[in-house]
Amino acid sequence: MDKVFGIDISTYQGGINLATAKAEGVKFALLRAGFTGYGNGVSKSVDNQFENHYRNAKANGLGVGAYWFSRATTYENGKAEAEYMYNNCLKGKQFEYPIAIDVEDSYYQAKAGKQAVTNAIKGFCEYLEAKGYYVCIYANSNWFKNYMDLSQLTKYDKWVANWGTSRPSSPAGGLWQFGGETNRIRTNKVAGMTVDQNYAFYDYPAIMKQKGLNGFSANADVKPQDPITPTPQPTPAPSNDTIYVVKAGDTLSGIASKYGTTYQTLAAYNNISNPNLIYVGQQIKIPGNGTTTTNTTTNNSKTYTVKSGDTLSGIASKYGTTYQTLAAYNNISNPNLIYVGQQIKIPGNGTTTTNTTTNNSKTYTVKSGDTLSGIASKYGTTWQKIYNDNKSVIGSNPNLIKPGQVLTIK
Repeated sequence: MDKVFGIDISTYQGGINLATAKAEGVKFALLRAGFTGYGNGVSKSVDNQFENHYRNAKANGLGVGAYWFSRATTYENGKAEAEYMYNNCLKGKQFEYPIAIDVEDSYYQAKAGKQAVTNAIKGFCEYLEAKGYYVCIYANSNWFKNYMDLSQLTKYDKWVANWGTSRPSSPAGGLWQFGGETNRIRTNKVAGMTVDQNYAFYDYPAIMKQKGLNGFSANADVKPQDPITPTPQPTPAPSNDTIYVVKAGDTLSGIASKYGTTYQTLAAYNNISNPNLIYVGQQIKIPGNGTTTTNTTTNNSKTYTVKSGDTLSGIASKYGTTYQTLAAYNNISNPNLIYVGQQIKIPGNGTTTTNTTTNNSKTYTVKSGDTLSGIASKYGTTWQKIYNDNKSVIGSNPNLIKPGQVLTIK
């Protein structure tokens, strides 16, 4: 899907006319559910406009998400915030958009250190994920870079605040807060009020309803919201890269197969944090070095359609395989989240694949404990060359490589 326009509001926008906001193009509202106070850092309060905003948003047909302003600095405090939010704000309601932890507290969190903040985020997200919610992390680009360890949070979607002129590429996420008091894209007012404004790049209502998250039953009636006219500018690619524009029905693994690579390589190369979430119109860079691939496949695999009550382990048992195999074969990031009507491919014993590739390069998947110099010595090259060939995957620091990264060795 193309990007969709929405707002995030709290007690400071009490009385906002959401019918007028909808008429001005707003499709969703992300509501502050509550916040953790000062003092001992553990007192919690529900935003005094949350219930009003929720009712009004629903009454006007807007998609709804929610966030909690966090001051947690331990796993236990993060979990406690999530538990309070669940019991006092979320339970019994339905949310078409993510439930977020808002991480920007300069009083406690900024002084606690990266690992403490990361632990707090884990505590919050893991509690709500176990309750069946789609969780994400809100922060500005500086906080994502300097106040948490993103390598430990790759499974969670990101809501990035960056009031610049283009969509932030790092970290990649499904929500972008592009303006508030300062707004370089449009007026800073919606329905006559100064308000923070966002684009959503994923079809969140479809995700929640198909997968039975955020209070919805699996495979609920899906009515995706109408997107606004897209305006993103293409990102220029290196001369030897190919740009693929995502079409309806595409998956990252399918695109990878067309170009003789892996979905892990494409995810790393394009800073895609969740390989299962790509959107129509998204531009995928295909790393190219004159590689040509011919695939000849005889595939005896079967397809199983998920029914109510099915589990991945149960399906695996029927076909004499493991749930881990099915998850990997179908690019399922969370084996506990399958939905009614989902097509599960069952690998067949007669599958044979012949790959003929003209390419002098190899790929290496980083393992725990690896260093660039150690990998270089295995392949008779230098760490500098590997780093220069893989900067888009590794990032700015050659000393920070992560397990699962796919490096090209030339």
